[in-house]
Amino acid sequence: MRAVPRQSAERSGSPVPGRAWRDAGWTAAIVLPCALAAILTTRLLGPLALFWPANAVLLGMLLRHPERASAAGWLGALVAFLAADRIAGTGWGPTLWLNLANMTGVAAGYLVATRLLPAGALRLDQPRAMLSMLLVCLAGAAAEALVGGAAGPVLFGRGLVPSLLDWFNGQLAIDILLLPLFLAAPRSRPLDGLVARLRAPSRWHPHDVLPVAALAVSLAVAIVLGGPGVLALPVPALIWCALRYPVFPTLVLTALMSTAQLFAILLGLLRLPDIDLFYLDALLSARLGIALVALGPMAVAIVDGARNDLLHRLDHLARHDHLTGALRRGAFLDRAGGLLAELAAAEEPAAVLMIDVDHFKQVNDRFGHAGGDRVLAAVAAALQAELPRDALLGRLGGEEFAVLLPGAGPAQAGAVAERLRRRVAALPLPDATEAGGPPPAGVTASFGLATCDAGRPQGLERLLARADAALYAAKAAGRNRVEAAGALVADPGSGRSSG
Repeated sequence: MRAVPRQSAERSGSPVPGRAWRDAGWTAAIVLPCALAAILTTRLLGPLALFWPANAVLLGMLLRHPERASAAGWLGALVAFLAADRIAGTGWGPTLWLNLANMTGVAAGYLVATRLLPAGALRLDQPRAMLSMLLVCLAGAAAEALVGGAAGPVLFGRGLVPSLLDWFNGQLAIDILLLPLFLAAPRSRPLDGLVARLRAPSRWHPHDVLPVAALAVSLAVAIVLGGPGVLALPVPALIWCALRYPVFPTLVLTALMSTAQLFAILLGLLRLPDIDLFYLDALLSARLGIALVALGPMAVAIVDGARNDLLHRLDHLARHDHLTGALRRGAFLDRAGGLLAELAAAEEPAAVLMIDVDHFKQVNDRFGHAGGDRVLAAVAAALQAELPRDALLGRLGGEEFAVLLPGAGPAQAGAVAERLRRRVAALPLPDATEAGGPPPAGVTASFGLATCDAGRPQGLERLLARADAALYAAKAAGRNRVEAAGALVADPGSGRSSG
């Protein structure tokens, strides 16, 4: 019998033992430490944990990695929930009932997010995603409360209504605080961006820490003053953070501040008056209030992030050519002129390339303007892939491009130009197999190069004029070659020198 390859088994939906164990271990590793930490700390104050992050963390991770939401993954989570309670000495009856509620809440939130909401509805890059996130939180908390709240009269001698409210209130508050972190977290490693920012002095300023300092001061003042109104005291500092930092760091700070407020209440550091209104006690009211207050800074962060993203995209569209992605003529001239001035002040050399696609009219005539557009896009992509990271690429018009090479002398610039020429010459013409007739030779381009020494800076207009003259010389000499203004550049393709 022939063995079924692993990849084929996965595609056909057949169970893969190795993958099943990985899914189960992955969810168990998420649930067990969260559940044990909550049981061993906040459950000491009552029959139920007052801060239970395991459900929100598991739901958030499953929404980020739906491929792990297999039967084995759910089973691993259930085993971890049960193990945490049994390790803490909870009897089998409460263990089974309480963790049935946990699994029900997570499953309800996951089903709403993946089956009822449209794709992308939970991406926190648009304000409307907040409503979708709240719907998921409400569904999960309500389902958990229906199962777990019924345990109050049976297991703990509590009234049904207070028990239902406590379950719903507690899980809703924690979901609101923690779930957005997983929905907004960068797909790459989150610390990479922070480290890059700290290593870039031009992007980091000492006053970047002021919003965080204000946040810490607001918590200290709230602890000193006490009273129900102090729960909203950190809001101005959180809004400052939302306007200063990206979305994810703001959500992290909001969750940390809200959690710190909750634990300050539990430890008696933050004093609140007793409330006896419809079975609401001070802790239940404060927990819900903290979560709802946190929604404001979260919404501000998401709205501000969406606005900044829109402005960035509009700026990119205004500066970059929509077809090739290269800088538009005006943007290239502005940035290249400014960069040349900086290089001249630093006494560094520079080089400019003028590039023109050969016989482009024939390409349009043979393959149509759509084919010509594909050629231009491919040429621009080839140039960008081969250029140094600090180089500027611009489309001056039609099939003509320009490149600024900062810090490049004649030899280095000539080598870069030759690599670009070869890269372009390796591109095929569009629809080569469908055009009929003999196979086409491919795309080629001619290059004109002009350089300026460190001690003799030149303006951009002068360099472009010299490079343009060299480009015309390359065209006259047979195309598909590099011609340097006032110098000879070897043409490896023909074995002769340009000139």
